Amino acid sequence: MSRTFIRQDTQIRKSDVYDDSITPTLANYETNPVNIEDDLNSARSALQNFLNRNGPSFPAGNWYDDLATPSTFENGAARGINETNQQLHDLERKRVLVSMANFTGAVTVPAAVFATGTLTTTANFGNGETVTTGSKTYTFQTVLTNVDGNVLIGVDATASLANLAAAINLGAGSGTVYAAATTANGFVSATSGASTLVATALLAGTVGNAIATTETAANASWATATLLGGVGDVKVLLIGELPSNTTAAIGVVTTRGTVAAFNTNFGNASLALVAGASAISPKNLCEVVDAVTRDPILSSNRIVYALFHTESNTDGSTMTGTTPNRAQLSFVRINGAGNALEAAPAADVAGKVIYYASVERKALEDLNEQDFLRGAAVDVPSSTTVTRQVGYDNQGTTPVELATNATLDLNSGGIAWVIRDLLNANVFRVVEGSGGGTTLVDFPVDVDTLNSDAAVNDFDKGIRVATGTTRINVGETAGVIETTGAADLRVLGAGELLLDDGNQTGSTWAQTTGIKLSDTTAEWNLFETNFGEVSLLNAINQAFNTNARKTKVYANVTANTSANTDVGGVAGGANLDAQLPDLSLGNFLTDYDVFLNGNLLRPGANSGSNHDYYPGTSLVNGQLKFEFNVKAGGVPDVIAVVPYA
Repeated sequence: MSRTFIRQDTQIRKSDVYDDSITPTLANYETNPVNIEDDLNSARSALQNFLNRNGPSFPAGNWYDDLATPSTFENGAARGINETNQQLHDLERKRVLVSMANFTGAVTVPAAVFATGTLTTTANFGNGETVTTGSKTYTFQTVLTNVDGNVLIGVDATASLANLAAAINLGAGSGTVYAAATTANGFVSATSGASTLVATALLAGTVGNAIATTETAANASWATATLLGGVGDVKVLLIGELPSNTTAAIGVVTTRGTVAAFNTNFGNASLALVAGASAISPKNLCEVVDAVTRDPILSSNRIVYALFHTESNTDGSTMTGTTPNRAQLSFVRINGAGNALEAAPAADVAGKVIYYASVERKALEDLNEQDFLRGAAVDVPSSTTVTRQVGYDNQGTTPVELATNATLDLNSGGIAWVIRDLLNANVFRVVEGSGGGTTLVDFPVDVDTLNSDAAVNDFDKGIRVATGTTRINVGETAGVIETTGAADLRVLGAGELLLDDGNQTGSTWAQTTGIKLSDTTAEWNLFETNFGEVSLLNAINQAFNTNARKTKVYANVTANTSANTDVGGVAGGANLDAQLPDLSLGNFLTDYDVFLNGNLLRPGANSGSNHDYYPGTSLVNGQLKFEFNVKAGGVPDVIAVVPYA
């Protein structure tokens, strides 16, 4: 030991001194130690490093500390090396499901034929006699009662067969020719003739050949005990189009390979599932697309999928395309309630040329980078729910590239499609109301700015602006801008307001932008001085009254009258044969012209002006006073007045 055993109890049993901060290096841990104590100390320091190291510096803590329990997230557990080794292995080998699209080998779905059966009558049915298809029984009655399956006996066999066909098809006559309580026949549809009724399986293919047909009628019988003639189920056998991984992972297993369910009646369509996240997402569900367009195939607006089935029930067996190791696809769709899968109608699938994407189970460490392009998914328990939120989160900022048209239907009145902001306030809303003419596209008050930079903004039915009591309509009435109610309409140009029309083009008008309302502030001031703060029409009328000559009035002098005496008055007064106009409406000195015998006279404000005439006692009645005598005589003086006011 390179040291004398002076104190064996301390040298071997424990160290006298332990330095727990010795940096792990070759020199410190292996080269420098010269005794067992140093080696033990180095080993303890190494344990401390393994246990607690979490960064560039030598760790704190003690080499003998217990394992720490993880505190982040949930279900933390302390793990020793063996447990860590096991769980790392489990993580590496964790099973995941990957959709494996292989668009190189197209598959043609064979045509399908519906099974049929014929019921033939020789006479009419009797009361209480029955006809059965599958497990659905119909009972003929002379007096119809409202029990599921009851059918009224007609006047003859032909009428009774027609009533039976109506009951099978839930056709016209509910409550009169068959019981209103009658439920749908889940096996067949029917057509009737004079003496026969033909039942046709609802599902095409050999599955219809198993539908039993019986009766208890004395005068009617089925041709066979079951429907016959069904050929070509809604399925396809895979021979040259097997998936890339031909190892069959059959049923609820962890086998790596193509996920499949065992079809106990292989060769026929089946709904055999490998249970998955839900009843509509089993693990053996395959995507199906049209081989030409790569679009999904629709059945009553529902997407068609396929279930992957195997002939062999030996998990891990190799699919070969020949018996007993064949594979097939059975075509399905989600049912109307959205909670289960059902067989797709043959008419929607038969004859289609398709590609399919099978589901392959891999280990996590076997995934390649391209698997994530197809959305590798952990093999989850059936309680996992896939939501649109998950879909949006998975999509991230990657755009959704549409190669075909996409439509979002709001299928009933009042249904809304809404986009909200961070505070859950509506910023865009579409509300269906086409049935009542109330469909709404709404940008609510929480939108701060609505910005349209379109080259053309076309509002074919006009625009409503400020839709309160001061609403302005632009183009609701063609070519008109108007307000509603008694609200005013103000047109304001922040610079200048110009009026223009099509007639200006090609004219000699040099101001090509139109006629201005004003050029300067001084023009507004002058307008106010001339007319007051009045309307344009008022100002125009004032201008007209100021400048336009009114009708002349002529009056003959009927009595000699001395100077400075009233001439005129009501009906001409005492010395004129006609009344002169009202001389009080305007400015007496400027708004009236007075002529005597054709000579224009000069007005004065009063007698002191010493002009030709001045105001008389009553200007309203047209009275004047002259600075000279006016005469009647043989040729009387003639007074003419031209008013401008």
